[in-house]
Amino acid sequence: MKFNSILEIDLYKLKNNVKLLCESYSDYKYKVACLKDNAYGMGFNIVKTLIQNGINYILVGPLKDAIEIRRLNTDINIIVNYYIDLEEIYEAISNNLIITIPSLEYLKKVVELNIKDDLKIQLLIDNGSNKMGLKSKAEVKEALDLINNNKHILLDGIYTDLTSIGIEDDFYYKQVNNFYKTIYDCLDKDIIIHLNEPIMYHQKLEYINGIRFDLSLIGIEENIEDNFITNMRIKNIQKRYNDLQFPDIDLKLIFTITSEVMDIGKVKKGDLIGRNYVAKDDMGIAVIPIGHKDGITKAIKYVGINNYKRDIIADEVDHIIVAGDNIKIHDKVYILNEERGIYDFLTLLKTNRYYLMSILNRNLRKNYINGESNGDDYL
Repeated sequence: MKFNSILEIDLYKLKNNVKLLCESYSDYKYKVACLKDNAYGMGFNIVKTLIQNGINYILVGPLKDAIEIRRLNTDINIIVNYYIDLEEIYEAISNNLIITIPSLEYLKKVVELNIKDDLKIQLLIDNGSNKMGLKSKAEVKEALDLINNNKHILLDGIYTDLTSIGIEDDFYYKQVNNFYKTIYDCLDKDIIIHLNEPIMYHQKLEYINGIRFDLSLIGIEENIEDNFITNMRIKNIQKRYNDLQFPDIDLKLIFTITSEVMDIGKVKKGDLIGRNYVAKDDMGIAVIPIGHKDGITKAIKYVGINNYKRDIIADEVDHIIVAGDNIKIHDKVYILNEERGIYDFLTLLKTNRYYLMSILNRNLRKNYINGESNGDDYL
């Protein structure tokens, strides 16, 4: 007997999110979808919807992801963010991909290849937090000289990764100023200059023509606490910089996670359930085929069955056990949806949105609804 735990992805909600974001940030010429980690678990079947509704660049992690997307679309601009081995450069060229230059030393090695076909590149700039990227204005100038002296190396753009949203602290402003000073000599070039989602919460920088969206596309924005201390920090930043602006857009979570009851039973008071829960009374229980491997643990506290909250009393690698009577095998189990939102998960799991999406739903069957997908509905 088969029991399914499903990640259901609503392409109509994705379409609306993309349209809202592109319209709200229409003063940016380039709208980039950051689809790292298999599009944060959504799979690349969402690519068609993104492109049809305003996305004109895609950024991925490894080369293999870029090649997979290229098979789905022959025209979209694709940036490979991860380091590419020199022997893979020709594969990037043959698939019309844009590679990231993470250091001046790497660019010199690319130049030494003496390639005979055009290679598109983007320069990654260290934002000042000691990550990968060119470190200074002098390095950028030397990189530009190397590029200008090689007719087959084409500069497509420049970018950095801001690591602060700059709402409660001023690291955003330090990183943006460092970026500006480092790339100053490039500002007269006809290239894409793009930053990631922190710029959503600030007035537009005149020299930035591209904005990268990631988890906002699937309906998960920054989760800013609403309390006295946080509000005081925000007021202090606004007083110092007079720069904050919060997007007034209603993004929808595009996915739900559901399962179904695979077994039910009765236990007596004092019985052991799972590894360490002892029944406090005679009770009914239900076993659900989703667990640690899917990012679901008893830390989320409950699931929904038959319009009731059912407390999770035990968890394992591949299942959870909930308390409750009047439950039948194959009853639908609601684990995450708009009613039981993602921000509740973030609070209970005491984590951030990126880490949550890196562990959630990786092993679940995907079902794309309300739109055309590139392939089968179930993957």
